[in-house]
Amino acid sequence: MLTTLQKDATERMIARVHAIGPTLRDNAARADKERRVPADSIAALETTGVFGINTLAVNGGAEGGARMLLDVTSTIGQYCPNSAWISVISSVSSLLPLRFPESARARIFAGRQPVKMASVIVAMGSKVVREGDGYRVNGEWPFGSNILNAEWAIGATALDEGDGSAPRPGFVLLHKDQYTIKDTWYTIGMRGTGSNNFVAENQWVPADQVVDADTVLGPALEAREDAHFLQRLTPVSMFPTVIISGPLGGAKAALDMVGEISAKRPITYSRYHPQSTSGAFVQGIGAAKAKIDTAEMCLQRAADMIDTAAAGSTPMTVAERASVRNCCAHATRNLADAMNDLAWLHGTALFAEANPLGRLWRDVNTGVRHAIAASPLCYEIGGAGFLGIEQPTPLV
Repeated sequence: MLTTLQKDATERMIARVHAIGPTLRDNAARADKERRVPADSIAALETTGVFGINTLAVNGGAEGGARMLLDVTSTIGQYCPNSAWISVISSVSSLLPLRFPESARARIFAGRQPVKMASVIVAMGSKVVREGDGYRVNGEWPFGSNILNAEWAIGATALDEGDGSAPRPGFVLLHKDQYTIKDTWYTIGMRGTGSNNFVAENQWVPADQVVDADTVLGPALEAREDAHFLQRLTPVSMFPTVIISGPLGGAKAALDMVGEISAKRPITYSRYHPQSTSGAFVQGIGAAKAKIDTAEMCLQRAADMIDTAAAGSTPMTVAERASVRNCCAHATRNLADAMNDLAWLHGTALFAEANPLGRLWRDVNTGVRHAIAASPLCYEIGGAGFLGIEQPTPLV
């Protein structure tokens, strides 16, 4: 639950989003066509403060947490789901350096202002090997959302100390000068996120830019009373909760469009002209709205759980983390169902290439299937948490 100060700050940020909304909406088709959010949309987003929501105040951030990020980026998603997606990725990624040594954080935030970031928390054959006072990095990371705009990127890796011991899971921080971008992101939805692979070849980084996986994803900092609120936000719970904000905003926009057009558009091969004279259509709109509302309430509940835990020094239990994932599962399922309901209600015109509703349908249906939030696995995580049995994944 947002404090009064956080609520006021969120409302001010949302007002700034609405002010730039026309720019984001006008550029949404370009983002889809060019497979990246246009530069003028990025510049507009920077004026809202969204990239600093989860950055320390000393570095120009809002120290906002999960709920502020969810509410602000779901508003961005009403104008452009792709802009919301990269905003979320950047803001959550900026949390991760707070779990690295302070010397590395000082390097990243040397300008005392928020930085745009990307992160991939699964490895794809990447490896870092101890070399002197640092590590030699070689690797490739898939689906690097926001990598086209990022100043820094974080990738999961196999950490080899070079002492004969088995490599262990870790994370490496890379400046944009240390990786190249491989053009791999060819999709039918969420095209504007530019989620290309990034590749590091024979790069050397200082030791403070490499940490073990437990430091980044584990609960140790969440139990420290001297840790900052942002350091206690649970990354594996944050990512699935807020990543769906773009699809949530897109679904809201689609609902508004279908409702507005229904006063003019007939139901083909029927006596209903306009669509809104059909009781079945009106009932369908009500059902779609309820599903979108349900998704929003689930995500808000999850975000509030994350923030509440971070405000104290008692880490979220496995059962609580599982409950968050169950909320995400129900949100993604309901958003997908709502968009399909709206497609049935509006009619096949939705699938015309030039129809913005078709783009929203593709974006939402793609976004809700992100592996960390998609309903099949997240429902299973939620069910296992409720039953108190072994989880199907260590990333809960």
